[in-house]
Amino acid sequence: MQSRTILLTAVFFASLALSGVANADEDRGRILQKRTNGWGQQHAVTQPAGTTNASSTIQQGHGNAASVVQLGASNSAGVRQFGRDNTGAITQVGSSNTACLIQAGSNLNGAIQQIGDNQSSGLLQTHRGSSDIPVELCATAATRRDVMSYAPERPESPRVRARERGRGAS
Repeated sequence: MQSRTILLTAVFFASLALSGVANADEDRGRILQKRTNGWGQQHAVTQPAGTTNASSTIQQGHGNAASVVQLGASNSAGVRQFGRDNTGAITQVGSSNTACLIQAGSNLNGAIQQIGDNQSSGLLQTHRGSSDIPVELCATAATRRDVMSYAPERPESPRVRARERGRGAS
């Protein structure tokens, strides 16, 4: 039941990020950081002062939307979007989690959800597919070129030889 509530909360905040501005050339990002106090009581923190949560977003392109929700302490999240009309969301519930979501392409939708403590997840999405990446890549990746060496290999297309008509026919 609690994971459903957390998922619905993440979807709600992602929808807020998507509904931010009507102009298609605007990129949108939304960050919510909360910390626990005492026995699980939570209160919103508009600035990360007093917490060790950290998040960053880099968006290059048009129409991208990013959302980061952090509930807990000592979490780190990064979203990098290179392209057009991408939607990315990271939800961290717990402590000492690290996540990196990188999207390089167009019309990609991705999410990382971490519930618990001491988790690490890195995901790269391209038009070729998805692959796991080191979470440290978010700290160093500033351009699309920086991440493309981690992209899945381009699948080789099978070459079909066309039979020549009229040759070898009896």
